[in-house]
Amino acid sequence: MTGGAGSAAAQTARPPGQDPVRQASEALMQWRRDWENRDFERFAAHYSDAFRSGGLDRITYLERKRVIFEKRPWQRVRINEVLWIAEQSSPDALSVRFVQEYDSPQGGDRSRKEQRWVRVNQRWQLTSETEVPLSEGDANRARTKSGIGGAGK
Repeated sequence: MTGGAGSAAAQTARPPGQDPVRQASEALMQWRRDWENRDFERFAAHYSDAFRSGGLDRITYLERKRVIFEKRPWQRVRINEVLWIAEQSSPDALSVRFVQEYDSPQGGDRSRKEQRWVRVNQRWQLTSETEVPLSEGDANRARTKSGIGGAGK
């Protein structure tokens, strides 16, 4: 007999749309769109009050980002080579690694990012981010891969 209410499959199966990686991926793509569209309020809402990056707290980090948003008439953000990593300590925490390509009138860069996303009240938010610039060889390889987002401007 399979599929009964007491079976292990029934207990561990998630309803469609409840997959944490899928939900967090949707949050990551919305984060990218909000950044690219320079919608600062929506962009800032992705960051948890507990967010930290490079020694900066959420407030300081977002103040710096606001200045960048205000100086650039457009931004293009592409995300490639996305890898989600489940955290054993919590079903509501995931880490993601990806290659980011950023372009604006002031220039662009390519970097490898790692972010930690945590689900709080059914909403995925960023709690940390690290970024490492890619070497030119890595950047050329990243350019040849198909990416997510970023229409040319």
